[in-house]
Amino acid sequence: MNAPLLRDIPEEHIMELVERLDVRGPRYTSYPTVPVWTEFDDEARFIQALRHLGANNQPIAAYIHIPFCRKRCLYCGCNSYISHDANRMLQYAEAVIEEIEHIAEHLSPNVKHGQLHFGGGTPTHLPPPVLARIIDAFIEHIPGIENAERSIEVDPRVTTDEHLAMLSERGFRRISAGLQDFDKDVQEAVQRVYTYEQMNEFIQRARSAGFTGVNIDLMYGLPRQTRTSWLTTLETVETLKPDRLACFGYAHLPSRFKHQGAINPNDLPTPRDRLGMLLDANHFFTTHGYEAIGMDHFALPDDELSIARRESHIWRNFMGYTTNRGMELLGIGCSGISEFHDLFVQNVTPPEAYVEKISHEHWAFQRGYSLDEEDLVRKQIINHLMCNLEIEIPEQIDRSDNGFLEKIKTAFDALKSYEKDGLILPRNEGYSITPLGQLFLRNLAMPFDRYLPEQSATTFSRTV
Repeated sequence: MNAPLLRDIPEEHIMELVERLDVRGPRYTSYPTVPVWTEFDDEARFIQALRHLGANNQPIAAYIHIPFCRKRCLYCGCNSYISHDANRMLQYAEAVIEEIEHIAEHLSPNVKHGQLHFGGGTPTHLPPPVLARIIDAFIEHIPGIENAERSIEVDPRVTTDEHLAMLSERGFRRISAGLQDFDKDVQEAVQRVYTYEQMNEFIQRARSAGFTGVNIDLMYGLPRQTRTSWLTTLETVETLKPDRLACFGYAHLPSRFKHQGAINPNDLPTPRDRLGMLLDANHFFTTHGYEAIGMDHFALPDDELSIARRESHIWRNFMGYTTNRGMELLGIGCSGISEFHDLFVQNVTPPEAYVEKISHEHWAFQRGYSLDEEDLVRKQIINHLMCNLEIEIPEQIDRSDNGFLEKIKTAFDALKSYEKDGLILPRNEGYSITPLGQLFLRNLAMPFDRYLPEQSATTFSRTV
């Protein structure tokens, strides 16, 4: 039996479900989630993980964090810092290169990267020669496989033709531009203002420079947004023909991000309107040639992400959805997170603290988490659920004789109420997630989280 598409389900029924099921919970960008991690200073353990990379002749992924921006956007929840101090940014770049060199000293010579992503902050806030030095250092020490995917997040307003040419020359083919909304009133409320003409001109420049994949980030739930203005933004964005779209929900957490306190909470959409915007985005893009990916992404049918979704081998890491399942990740720069097979390690957050630690200690890690056998199985279940919309008991679990299988079956039993609500359908010995269930992926993952009962003091965002 095929489940109905989300756009074919009465909106009032969806609203009723959300009112009943919407709770606060982890985003499951990782498992175990970051609040579970503890202080980490085990250099020997970290070096051991580095030396193990490439042992199976698999390429790795790498994320390099550039935290600096030209101007503060009020919605921002990233680790970013406003700076126009050229010396400060140069010192940071030198520290990143030094970290790359330290890492490379402990890698097997056969280690190559399959993915390289620059995020921020705004990586193109760095002058092209400075950014080029970081890229060149990385590629020199950790070369790429043939057709390695290299991507970068940018602010079109600070990204010059010199940036684009330099990146293209170094094999960057995917570029992601943060738009959020085209409505001028909304843009002014969040202090990120530019026009359709600027965005369109930027995309044309990027494609002319050789970028074959263009992603646009949108955000719903922003101050002064209405469903009417949001639909106008969706219609306008569609004319730009991006290859991928990310549609994130704004999380208003002024206690964590002080600058969000400048947003008037009375300007925020109601919870029903906020949800309506997500439904509008799903309906609009899936009726205009895009396929829904996971919770909040859309891609054209011939995009690698859509193809991987149809073949059930999408994976997810701190860079987002990826077509390469299980690739270990190096996180470089302040707040960078490395994801090894059975270990997470995160660097210190402030850029000055990062520069100081790299300079004096060679490493900048601050916290992390070692995964045991149970964590690894639960991680596989949750990631497969979040990416490929299937809930399965991994085969290797049967080899365990510690009662773990019974724990997982108990978690499966907790899903039965979601089956009645139409979020999941029986499939073999597990479940497939329906289009309606894609709205509730975080809810569906929560029964498999062994640590969630201990996190009552943690403030999570709403699951829908």
